[in-house]
Amino acid sequence: MAIRDAPVVDWSGRFEQFVSDEASLDAGELDEFGQAAWFVGRDDVSERAWERAQLRYLDDGDLVAAARCIFWLGFTLGEHGEMIKANTWTARLFELCARGAGDPRVDVFPALLRAHGAFTSGDVAASEPMYAAAAALAEAAGDVDLDTLATMGHGRALVTLGRFTEGVAAFDRIMLRISTGQVSDRAAGPAYCAVIASLLARGDLERARVWTRDLGEWCDAQRGLEPFRGECTLHRATVMQIGGEWDAAVQAADHVCATDTRTDTLANAWYRLAELHRVAGRAAAARDGFRRASQLGRDVQPGLALLHRDAGELDTAWAGLERARATGSPPATQAELLAAAVQVGLDRHRIADAEAACTELDGCADASGALYLQALAARAAGELAVAQRRTADALELLRSAWVLWRRLDAPYDAALTRVAIGCAARQAGDEEGAQLEFDAARTVLDGLGAVPDLARLERAAAASGPAPAVAGLSRREREVLELVARGWSNRRIAEHLFLSERTVARHVGSILAKLDVPSRSAATAYAYAHGLAQTP
Repeated sequence: MAIRDAPVVDWSGRFEQFVSDEASLDAGELDEFGQAAWFVGRDDVSERAWERAQLRYLDDGDLVAAARCIFWLGFTLGEHGEMIKANTWTARLFELCARGAGDPRVDVFPALLRAHGAFTSGDVAASEPMYAAAAALAEAAGDVDLDTLATMGHGRALVTLGRFTEGVAAFDRIMLRISTGQVSDRAAGPAYCAVIASLLARGDLERARVWTRDLGEWCDAQRGLEPFRGECTLHRATVMQIGGEWDAAVQAADHVCATDTRTDTLANAWYRLAELHRVAGRAAAARDGFRRASQLGRDVQPGLALLHRDAGELDTAWAGLERARATGSPPATQAELLAAAVQVGLDRHRIADAEAACTELDGCADASGALYLQALAARAAGELAVAQRRTADALELLRSAWVLWRRLDAPYDAALTRVAIGCAARQAGDEEGAQLEFDAARTVLDGLGAVPDLARLERAAAASGPAPAVAGLSRREREVLELVARGWSNRRIAEHLFLSERTVARHVGSILAKLDVPSRSAATAYAYAHGLAQTP
């Protein structure tokens, strides 16, 4: 059964029913009560129900069921950061499992917990064989849920160790089990979130996009669901941004910022929201988002450095990137840091710095094998080749990057690549071809509302000759253009300049015609590029 065909599970309804019958629940029903309470976000009730359930199981002589109940109680407490309680129940679980040692149905619990403890403490190399052993025990015990969690941990360890092919194969096995209905909802949620987070960290956008869609469908099928809603929405926002659905991504990230309570999720949500504001030229909102993410403990590079780059603060941007590159980061983040370092290095006319970052990025992309990293590396190498006037190399690299961005369905990055292709074409003496590339990129960036990148495009497009029509703007048209660049509506401009809205509209139309740009956002970018408005 495919996940999208799964029936809706009404956890809210189950929870309310269990609450009304709580006094008469047996061990199995108390166990289900704990699960329902957990799914609707009632952790206090969940803990109480599972505690009672494990005692009933022990009274009934069912050691395996009692151990499973304690495992999930400790697991969920740990997931929510309540480590003292989680460790207390973990100690209880080890004590209980010692009674049934030798039975794989019991031995799997301490094996899985030891592996997880090694991984979370940073000893990833030690955790890898431990997860594999736990998965073997789970398979022997016929416990698909625990096998799924152990395989998930094994895959994460393999990816962290750079054994990407093996790790992704483990993830694929998990996703196949979930999508065919072999895994319970209790295990499916943690597995989905962990796998997608690992794929995004690696830069495997193709798989992440597929499984994010399925995670969304799984979340939608869980009525009353609380524990995974924020992560699910944030994964969607990340994928939507890459796919050019910026307005929807802003709404999704903003919703998580307003509703979630977990520190890590909130930090990632504020960073994602800040990035969406940055690429749209909303500098003040971007700065606020980065500040909030930083306060919650998240590193805000390379986004903050790119915000400084947009403002022309290149030395500050470089300093932030240098610091972040010195710390360990997942492959995708490291690649993004290096790609930003290439851009800022070129903007600072430090070709050697850009070349060093480009070489490191190539190695990162080769080690990962992810298309996203390969596309970043090819574009960065192409931009470097343009700066070094290796025109033929630049065109080959940039066209290769453009093909990869198209394959990844990433219109924003594909448009940025076409700007670089235009610069290379101009270098080759093909001004007509260059302008065609600039026009194609302008259409996409304008549609997205990518104001800072539109400004860079206009500077690149005007580099071969005088800026078109700047001198043709009247004093009043320049005033109107500056206010348009601030994002003001015609009504607000009219009130500020004591004009009618019709007059303002006529001025805006004249400005677009004189600058030969198709829209207000393109005019805004032009104004920033030519010093007719202050950078936001």
